[in-house]
Amino acid sequence: MSILIFNRSSSNLFKFKEWLGDAEGKLVMLTQVDRPDLHTYDHAEFIESFDKNGWTEIRAVELHEQFGFKTILLRSEYDIIRAARLREYLDIQGQGVESALAYRDKVLMKRLVREAGVKVADFHPINSPLDLYRFALDHGFPLVVKPVYGGGSRGVTVLSDMSELKAFLTAGLEPGLMVEKFIRGSMYHVDGIARDGRVLFSCVSRYLYGCLAYKSYESVGSIIVDPHGPVAQRLKMTVADIICALPGAHVLAFHAEFFYTEDGDILLCEIASRTGGGRIMETVETAYGISLPKVWVRLQCDLPEPIEPRFQTSAGYLVVPPRAGRLAGLPESTPFPWVIDYNPTARQGQSLNNPISVGDNIATALIKGNTEESVEARLVELNEWFFASVRWD
Repeated sequence: MSILIFNRSSSNLFKFKEWLGDAEGKLVMLTQVDRPDLHTYDHAEFIESFDKNGWTEIRAVELHEQFGFKTILLRSEYDIIRAARLREYLDIQGQGVESALAYRDKVLMKRLVREAGVKVADFHPINSPLDLYRFALDHGFPLVVKPVYGGGSRGVTVLSDMSELKAFLTAGLEPGLMVEKFIRGSMYHVDGIARDGRVLFSCVSRYLYGCLAYKSYESVGSIIVDPHGPVAQRLKMTVADIICALPGAHVLAFHAEFFYTEDGDILLCEIASRTGGGRIMETVETAYGISLPKVWVRLQCDLPEPIEPRFQTSAGYLVVPPRAGRLAGLPESTPFPWVIDYNPTARQGQSLNNPISVGDNIATALIKGNTEESVEARLVELNEWFFASVRWD
């Protein structure tokens, strides 16, 4: 029995071939982009767009007839429902449609966790302009409008007053949106692995520069916090309650985001059934010595993968967004010994556009430190140094 993989990224962060070397059967990849290791797979096919090409799922069925898949793997949030539908159609183990929808449909997700006693911000689906207008009258401003099936903070808009709401609606209302009350406070994310409804491992991090910082051309970053601290313990308990409340899967990776208010309340922002993006997974591995993507992939294939995390050090990451203009100068390296990895992703002379997602960047960095406080100070120093060094025409 073979394994089918949906791939959207050229990065080698998900080392499917290496991690599945002891798996039986063939490794088959459907990919939207080239990868340096593509030639090592038993069968690989390029599809220009999984989302636009309506034959994508049918091709997967055809390949199943040839190879006989026992597992379907993915790495992108945008393939979760596609893979779930294929699993049910082909009678393959793994996350089904009910669970996939609960982790993708943010309105359904918030309804289910609220029924289970987990706090969320007041919210409402937007089926017409009147839904948004009435919500504003009932709850006041600021408000957050975002896609129900969104990811990577794409399409998220913060409305501060009625004039901004009017301008937003005047420009035309896109389908598939929801609105929720803006929550003030700190923001955390929890990343981990669950099996049969039980959390096997979770890591708590605090955003230093929030998910929407890129909209004002500011960096996005987070810091792994002390796992024994009171906030971390509360967040771990809350995410365990959420995993139990939502329709589950045999093996589940999760990336959950929470608000922590000045009054000490914890509210779920949203949770996804996949590993965190950006450099979150590398940060977790630096701190705990555990590769969440590897654990997720191998456990889905019923392959042994011990989970023996040990908190070694705090760590953090920084993602610097682009801006519209020509990049005149970009640092090729950093002067800081505590920067584990610095990756400039743009090049001098390149013309760039404004970011549309939290993952859009011209450079990323991974750092470590003995404490949460030292990592925070280093992230701030690195960010200030970078913006002082980069040049735009």
